[in-house]
Amino acid sequence: MGRKSSKAKEKKQKRLEERAAMDAVCAKVEAANKLEDPLEAFPVFKKYDRNGLDVAIECRRGAGLEPATLEWAFELTKSNMQTLYEQSEWGWKEREKREELADDRAWYLIARDAAAGPVAFSHFRFDVECGAPSSARASTRTPGGTAGAAATEPTPLRRRFTQI
Repeated sequence: MGRKSSKAKEKKQKRLEERAAMDAVCAKVEAANKLEDPLEAFPVFKKYDRNGLDVAIECRRGAGLEPATLEWAFELTKSNMQTLYEQSEWGWKEREKREELADDRAWYLIARDAAAGPVAFSHFRFDVECGAPSSARASTRTPGGTAGAAATEPTPLRRRFTQI
């Protein structure tokens, strides 16, 4: 009988530890989403001037983007990714893609050329997937397959890296 009680206590302790770990992860994600500018602590990454490319890099929330920039990001995503989506089991769903890009939880890194305007972007979210912050994952996924260390994990596509 004492053995059962000991196992129950161990299970309860393990659940409490898992809950505490998840709470800590969620707190980190919440703190990241409260930032006004996640690049503020890294000013060296706000400027790229190499190999004839001179761009300013800004980090913005999707909800704070100008409509013209959001439309540019959508059109670039469509031209670069639509065929891959259509070839995958996901298919291309224009309305859903627009909603995803404009979602309140969306963040963007946008590279802008002073003369030409936006030239590249990365769309991402600070989120929790399978108990780990998605921004901490080392792998990326594409509609046609997977790549990276965590390729066997059944997680949805969260980060898109699109550039011209």
